[in-house]
Amino acid sequence: MTSSALFSTMTSRLRPEMFILGKGRMSWSMWQYLRSSVGGTTSRQAVRMLFSKTGKWDPKYTPSVMQEVEGYWKPIIKEQNLERTKIQAEKKTDEKPKYYVLSMFPYPSGKLHMGHVRVYAISDTMARFHRMMGKEVLHPMGWDAFGLPAENAAIERGIRPEVWTKSNIANMKKQLDDLGCSFDWDREVTTCDPSYYKWTQYLFLEMYKAGLVYQKEAEVNWDPVDQTVLADEQISEDGLSWRSGAKVEKRFLRQWFIKTTAYSKSLLDGLNNVSPELWRDVIQLQKNWIRECNGSRFDFKIQNNGNYTNDPISVFTPNPEALYGVSHIALSPTHRYNDPKFYKNTEKSSDIVLSLEAVHPFTGQRIPLVVSSSTEFDEFNDTHLGIPCLSEADRSVAEKLGFPCVDVITENKDGVEVACNSDEFSGLSRSDAFTAVMAHAKKLGVGGHLVSSRLKDWLISRQRFWGTPIPMIHCPSCKTVPVPTDHLPVTLPETDNQSSSSRISPLANNDDWINVKCPKCGGSARRETDTMDTFVDSSWYFLRYTDPHNTVAPFDSKLAKKYMPVDLYIGGKEHAVLHLYFARFFNHFLHDRDLVPEREPFVNLLTQGMVMGQSFRVKGTGKYLRAEDVDFSGSKSTEKVSGSPVVTDWEKMSKSKYNGVDPEDVISEFGVDSTRLCILSGVAPKTNRKWSNEAFRGIQNWQNKVWKLVTEYMNSVSSRTNRNEMPSPELVAEWNSKISNQRNLCVREVSFHFGTTFLLSVGISRMQSFTSSLKKVPPAVLSESLEFERALADLILMVAPVAPHFTSELWAGLGSTVIHTKDMYQWNKSVLEQTWPVVDDSFKLPLVIMSNGQPMSEYYLPWQKLKVLTFKEACEIAKQDSLYQKYCAPHTIHDVTFTSGTGYNVSIDFISSEAKMRIKEDSENMEATKLEDETKTKSVHL
Repeated sequence: MTSSALFSTMTSRLRPEMFILGKGRMSWSMWQYLRSSVGGTTSRQAVRMLFSKTGKWDPKYTPSVMQEVEGYWKPIIKEQNLERTKIQAEKKTDEKPKYYVLSMFPYPSGKLHMGHVRVYAISDTMARFHRMMGKEVLHPMGWDAFGLPAENAAIERGIRPEVWTKSNIANMKKQLDDLGCSFDWDREVTTCDPSYYKWTQYLFLEMYKAGLVYQKEAEVNWDPVDQTVLADEQISEDGLSWRSGAKVEKRFLRQWFIKTTAYSKSLLDGLNNVSPELWRDVIQLQKNWIRECNGSRFDFKIQNNGNYTNDPISVFTPNPEALYGVSHIALSPTHRYNDPKFYKNTEKSSDIVLSLEAVHPFTGQRIPLVVSSSTEFDEFNDTHLGIPCLSEADRSVAEKLGFPCVDVITENKDGVEVACNSDEFSGLSRSDAFTAVMAHAKKLGVGGHLVSSRLKDWLISRQRFWGTPIPMIHCPSCKTVPVPTDHLPVTLPETDNQSSSSRISPLANNDDWINVKCPKCGGSARRETDTMDTFVDSSWYFLRYTDPHNTVAPFDSKLAKKYMPVDLYIGGKEHAVLHLYFARFFNHFLHDRDLVPEREPFVNLLTQGMVMGQSFRVKGTGKYLRAEDVDFSGSKSTEKVSGSPVVTDWEKMSKSKYNGVDPEDVISEFGVDSTRLCILSGVAPKTNRKWSNEAFRGIQNWQNKVWKLVTEYMNSVSSRTNRNEMPSPELVAEWNSKISNQRNLCVREVSFHFGTTFLLSVGISRMQSFTSSLKKVPPAVLSESLEFERALADLILMVAPVAPHFTSELWAGLGSTVIHTKDMYQWNKSVLEQTWPVVDDSFKLPLVIMSNGQPMSEYYLPWQKLKVLTFKEACEIAKQDSLYQKYCAPHTIHDVTFTSGTGYNVSIDFISSEAKMRIKEDSENMEATKLEDETKTKSVHL
């Protein structure tokens, strides 16, 4: 027997179920490859059969054909993308509606992981979909390039961080191209580039001018390993650094802050303006972070023996209207001022008066500071404003220590609470005094912003080298002076010394860089050596994308108003609190300066779930194992070496857990399009994805079915003239009607899920069902049916945003043989240059009639009429409906909501509290009847 015959015999016995994936086992893709190789279908022959090269169609979509297809179309599609972005950039105006789809830009670690593949496959699919919908799509990409990882890596390797970062960017950019992403690379930004961080510094200075930036000494979380400050959110519940794992220390350092609390109420209220359907739990996460804004912080200067200290203390109170009634400020025993050197006396007491005094921000009166163990402090504050007229506990402390107690709230003759003994605020109602005192505090610059007791200002100082330098100068005479804007950017020095062994920044060791002239007096001065938290860089990058090459401003407000807000923002849920909060803050600030069109920067938010890998760990010890170290032969998995039981789980991919998957390996084995289809199918984007190569089995089967449909159609057309019998007109008409109905329904549903819900997995599932329906069409009908030809074309078009290379070849093959649809599509252009399929004007779709958000009835109209239906016409139709007459007509209608223009969905909703109760009752009765019927049925069967 020849070797080829022996090989054929062996592989003919192979079955896919024999190859359940595991380390050292054959994958489904490899099985297909071996099977396709039998009988001489080699890769070399597949090259000759690629239609786009030879005009000859390969009847099977084998792995070798897949490689040829993607190898051929990758450079072509990439060139098309470059040409598209070039044309778009040259256009001064575009009459197309805009659509801004944005994926969170990555830190350039050097390699993509599967989480990256998922988020960028989603964003690229959405970008391609909306381009086909006829929109001007903004789909930019950049790099969040500053930060500790690059600095630490550079120190370890003895190179500069910019060298390491640029190399990683080049690698990841190639990987994104290999993934088939259609990013607008002409809009690329990199946060560590001076052309970018010049404008980060500029925005910082604008906030400084607005009174939103200040420096003070504060207790900070110090990472002794990374030698830098950490935000509270960067520390685990066990007090460990999120990055280094070191035990975090508490230290006092002079730090820079941005007064984000000034926008607390604005940021809280802004959550009412975003989509609750898409933001969902993220809204609650943001609200939990901001909390109820029910009070204010006031800044009190501190005197020590008649001299002012450097920093005031900020004290929260829910009662600004009673500010004139303050008797003392209580400090918790953990406060930094609880130091015996400040004690007035040494007697042991639960309340110790200090020699330090606060100064009332309105009256200038001296207010005692008391370290109090008898005062209750909330979990977020170590200070408390003592107001005896509102608190018996405060009165008790004040009377005990002999402090005067002033009543500042009383009732007038009408029984209304009003302010008294409060200067110009006396006589105002309590609520009016609340507002007036806050406004006066803002005017004086001593607080007055509505905040929660929890929320603190944003500490942005970092004692590291690889970050945006803070553009401030310290002068002995002029104190702190901002760098003039025409001197920006303040660039990082070229140095090989980036490490720090103390609590100061490594920049402090560079004398040539740090020593400068004061821009105000011209005397000797020193630069600020702290750099900014990288969250500052990433809080406005989406605005720079709108105008990335601007050399005179961060962005042109006209362009920002054209492209903003972002229509769809895609990223991990781990960024749903801090990054989102800071980005929203920046946008609110810029909106107040009329630089952006909306306060909220993001319309729709899609937080994709994690990609999970299967992990194996020894029960008891928790030791993680590689898959090849596990024995799967028994009923329960065990460790091969010890025989110990093994726990199998799905966890976030990690090198330490041996459950990571390299995207390059996946793409190399299965191809780009199969990978994209696989990671987007099966589960909703927001759901965690359990990654297994077994999922490719279903995807590749589907691709083969679609390929086979095109093959069978092309064969049917080519054999048309030699056919002895043609199908009857009645049979063709019957199938045309079936196919048309199925095609319209599929287009409607896929369009809805791609364009409104972003449930790409549901859209893909619908296309798979549609494929199965088309397989049922009799072979004799294929070439004679306009609707089949159109359905096949529309199917390819709908798959195109997800699988651009695969569908490009399908489109080329189909376009060479079409008979009935030559004038319906632009067959001389590529699949990605086509328009998205539409529902026929004659196809009937429902007007959904609702009551209090609950569907009651549907009234079908041709789409041509439904899409132009007016509110008045919808009301008239609804009022004729029997269910409307039952549930709504007898009751008072408080409001009517008419929804149109959202895909193919048109609805009218009548709001009535009485109807809601009636529907609920009827629904419960129906459920009870249904249960009773089911019980009777079961009894009969028994």
